[in-house]
Amino acid sequence: MPKELVLPSGKIAIIEKGKGKDLLQAQMKAKTSDEIPYALIAELAEIDGQKLVYEDILEMDLEDVIALQGEISGKLTTGKAKEVPPKQEEKMEVVTPITETITALASQTAKA
Repeated sequence: MPKELVLPSGKIAIIEKGKGKDLLQAQMKAKTSDEIPYALIAELAEIDGQKLVYEDILEMDLEDVIALQGEISGKLTTGKAKEVPPKQEEKMEVVTPITETITALASQTAKA
């Protein structure tokens, strides 16, 4: 579900939820890894009803860019992974006809 954000300049940004393909597109369009966040904003945001390219984002007022980055970076935070204790080995007894025969003989010998 898209979010609406009123930027400090008064412009209205609509920010889409985003998918992995949006991040991939941003990575492909950015010239350097430092430009990926700006390209991702361009992929996910529409400002005053217009889609922008990441070069447009670079030319926006700093306050607006920071507000957009804050909103986008909130999408990039993930839950902390927790450590999972190692599984305990389960001991399994394999029962074969020979095992059954030895067990039966042992119990008969014990009775005798």
